Amino acid sequence: METAPTASPVEFASDAAGPSRPGPLLIALIVIVIWGVSFSVTRATVREIPPITIAFLRFTLASLLFWPLVRHRYPGMRIAKEDRLATFLLGFTGVTLYFAFENTGLEYTTASHAALITATIPLTAELFDALRQRRWPTPAILAGCVVALAGIFLIVGRNSGGGATLFGDLLMIGAVATWIWYTLLAVRLVGRYPSLFLTQQMMVVGAVTFLPAAAVETWLHPFAFPSPAAWGGVVFLGIFCSAIAFLLWNRVIPTLGVAATNNLLYGLPLIGVLTGVIFLGEPMTLSITLGGTLILGGVILAGRAAPPPEGRP
Repeated sequence: METAPTASPVEFASDAAGPSRPGPLLIALIVIVIWGVSFSVTRATVREIPPITIAFLRFTLASLLFWPLVRHRYPGMRIAKEDRLATFLLGFTGVTLYFAFENTGLEYTTASHAALITATIPLTAELFDALRQRRWPTPAILAGCVVALAGIFLIVGRNSGGGATLFGDLLMIGAVATWIWYTLLAVRLVGRYPSLFLTQQMMVVGAVTFLPAAAVETWLHPFAFPSPAAWGGVVFLGIFCSAIAFLLWNRVIPTLGVAATNNLLYGLPLIGVLTGVIFLGEPMTLSITLGGTLILGGVILAGRAAPPPEGRP
């Protein structure tokens, strides 16, 4: 799933929304479209380039693009020795494991299913956070869980002619579980380092740890030289989804406010489903319509009672 990191206290002083401005709102909506389209782009690209190799190319490209910017903005900044293991685990869970599940899942399921399943991340993260803090979830969160789970039940494993499989859907659920693990690890580091700097460090970890897996994948499953469209998919995912969109998102947060920008993230699964239907010919079945409505309804219901969790880099 492509969502933005919540603003770090180091970079943004307030969550209060500023005055309404059409420019920042338009930029935020463009970012939402870019991230929503990423499900279909990955689904199309994985037909020519293996999933782990895509992830390696994507985050290598994004890391290289971020490197001069981070070096210019935070010259001399380093991860403290006591935080190095935590930073590695943060990148390994939030980038390596998450995108290994997501990219491989999109080889076996549709962009529509992937977008809807990963839409449950904010809800599941809040539920696990409540359990971690040993507090009882609010009635709104519990009700949201029940509603969203009903929606998951309606779509998981239902092909309906679109190429979705139970295995692919379970991989996407694995991506959700991995992201919950990431959010628990992020508690230690969020706020101690600027969001841009920390995200770049995570991308480097992802690129480095994906390298051996991508080499083995290519050796075991050789593939023909990709088409220009497949290379375009890698460039879109690396430059637009992981670099440009992230930078634009962090620029509009101070104007729109963290709460307002995170509310826009509810549009991600809608864009993901629509682009899958329009560009990949995926069917808009009754189960997807009803399941998607229940998932989004449950997430929104719970979201009214809880702050948004960390999002994707």
